[in-house]
Amino acid sequence: MIDHCGLREIASHPALLELTGNDPFVRWGVPSPFSGRVLAGDGAVAIERVGRRGRGMWVIPHHAGGAPGIRSLLEQLRSGPVERLGVTHLSVPQEYADQLAAIFATDGGGNWDWMWTTTEPAPVPHEADLVTLDDTADAAELIALAAAHSPAGEGDPGTGATHLWLGLRDDAGRLISAGALQFLDSGAPHLAGIVTDTSLRGRGLGRAVTAGLTRWAIARHGVCTLGMYSDNPPARAVYLGLGYRTAYAWHSRRLALPQS
Repeated sequence: MIDHCGLREIASHPALLELTGNDPFVRWGVPSPFSGRVLAGDGAVAIERVGRRGRGMWVIPHHAGGAPGIRSLLEQLRSGPVERLGVTHLSVPQEYADQLAAIFATDGGGNWDWMWTTTEPAPVPHEADLVTLDDTADAAELIALAAAHSPAGEGDPGTGATHLWLGLRDDAGRLISAGALQFLDSGAPHLAGIVTDTSLRGRGLGRAVTAGLTRWAIARHGVCTLGMYSDNPPARAVYLGLGYRTAYAWHSRRLALPQS
């Protein structure tokens, strides 16, 4: 049995939704049933997750917990659960980055936004020209486009991770923009791997791909989500213009363990 150091364990998704005031990230970003433990303190909650970068925890405030609630929960996590659960990284909302730095030593990470919408976007130019791409047959083209113009993209063509690819081709048939729609462990549709030829940016091609994928997701699932690096204002402007809202701007950091 794991000692939660005074933290109480949340057993169900409805209970977590109630605790966090129907938080959109909890609603669409956290799987039900949980894929890991969910531990709550008096003013914040830690949600265990396993992803590309190992085992981590999202830490968010609940009710009026704010910075004191975040700091208290981080202190409780440091006293045992982080090491016992094998947690290697933590994510807190960016406004609480100083609280994380005060409790844990870290050795790198990044800042990113998690966004969502339940509203279909208005039609945009080039959207009528979108074509459906095949994850296997078009994988080489998709890989080449991403390698040349967005190496950090996470569409993972050819792996079966993507449910739907949409793209745009020029008059010669060359792929010039593309994007993927995948599914989170929660079942919510999630955009990934949006990429446009850098020589053609500013023409609304990425906006068209994003709009088409978003429209498809909302028509069938009622929601669409995405993650973006925080230091990309042009992308944020596109997403906000298509109706997305930011649930959390995350400050994610690897932990320098063991702690002293």
